[in-house]
Amino acid sequence: MDILQHGYPPPTSILIVGAGVFGLSTTLALLSSPRYDSTHITIIDSRTPTPTSPPAHGNPPTASIDSSRIVRADYAVAAYAELSSSAQKRWRQGWGGEEVYKECGLAFVTQNSGRGAEGYVEKSFENVTALEKEALEGSVSTGAERSSRIEVLKDRQDIERVMRATEGGSGDWGYVNWDSGWVDAAGAIEETRKKIEDIGKRRGNLEWVSGQVERLLFSDDSALHTASPAGATSTASPSTRIVTGVLLENHRSLHAPLTILASGAWTSSLLDLRTRVLPTGQVVSYIQLTPPEVARLASIPVILNESTGMFMIPPTRDGVLKIARHGYGYRNPVRIPHPERPGSGEEIEVSLPAVDFRTLPLEGSRACRQALAEMVPWLAERPFCTTRLCWYTDTPHGDFLVDYVPTYGRSLVIATGGSGHGYKFLPVLGEKVVERLEGRLGGELGKLWAWGEGLQGFAGCEDGSRGGRKGMFWAEEMERKQSV
Repeated sequence: MDILQHGYPPPTSILIVGAGVFGLSTTLALLSSPRYDSTHITIIDSRTPTPTSPPAHGNPPTASIDSSRIVRADYAVAAYAELSSSAQKRWRQGWGGEEVYKECGLAFVTQNSGRGAEGYVEKSFENVTALEKEALEGSVSTGAERSSRIEVLKDRQDIERVMRATEGGSGDWGYVNWDSGWVDAAGAIEETRKKIEDIGKRRGNLEWVSGQVERLLFSDDSALHTASPAGATSTASPSTRIVTGVLLENHRSLHAPLTILASGAWTSSLLDLRTRVLPTGQVVSYIQLTPPEVARLASIPVILNESTGMFMIPPTRDGVLKIARHGYGYRNPVRIPHPERPGSGEEIEVSLPAVDFRTLPLEGSRACRQALAEMVPWLAERPFCTTRLCWYTDTPHGDFLVDYVPTYGRSLVIATGGSGHGYKFLPVLGEKVVERLEGRLGGELGKLWAWGEGLQGFAGCEDGSRGGRKGMFWAEEMERKQSV
């Protein structure tokens, strides 16, 4: 239902929990819409994202702050390929700051393993070639003809040819899409934050709150119904339980008619999402290169092996080479008080980010080292300058979760479930979240991102793009020797 057609007024205030990709993009979209000129927007986050140090020398424990992230329209689901293509147009136009986007190409490869990754690569090839065909036909009609930027890699020899400077490769076959690339993740997040601050200052309706959200507040809470500094109060009907705001760890309460949970892998501590969301730790390693080595690898594409999940992103301007895995990851089950039944004594078990973000389990270290040796043999023995666990917010099929939470009417929206591939959509994601707020998100994305029924027994993302072993637990793997 398009709530705009039914005279639905914008909320007087909105709380946005989380200042990562979903939270910042949504905030920017709201601030950019005249419809929300009179809406007070409060962003709550426990950390202030800043790229003051190269990511390889100290990342905040959040998925959105990193040295680099892949930007690609190479998806097996056409709706994501199309949305990413629209985001890429903005990246090319300088969205997120000057020189943050590098269009070096993506070697999208697989192995003859029978694991199912072959089908994902084939379908992705179909989708990007269809998008390119449409673009090529458009270029002919405008007189700006261009040739194809997608090249089939029929065997390992072809893969090693496009990765020539590395003297290595990965996979048995695939294709290279020279219209894909990578983005300076920390830099673009900081530019987005600055843009939000600038607009917020001009409009005077933006507030940043630094703090950890302890839990949601509900209309049937008896002792925490105080007005927030923004002046919003709860107006719950006695017969309808709604979310009225959030309680911070410092016991400060914030209230608003609408709360948006965009807190990534921590969202499972605020809402019972056991059939919908599973935080998983993914291994990431970094190599520091010398200036001559950076120059040597300057022209290589990103390489992503869909069978193993291992990928490598070319060096940053600071000479940092990233090797990581897009896999099933590690679960970290913990017992917590039921987030929607405070004071009941009931507990649930959920996976949440581990405290140690820096140390990789032996299994993960070995996987990164093996991938480095295969992809760049002459760097095989180079020590990692740092490592980290990147905590994904996985969903059963890798689809984002952007919808009103039905139990709480129109008082709570969830915007999460990036599943390791949300960053590239930063320029456009918030607009889609606002479309959902206003009841206008239709089509395939409207279906894919809906609350739905959930999946009982959900234990890992099965979108066809994951590598590594299934069913690994962080604590068990960390008990093993941790260095290689």
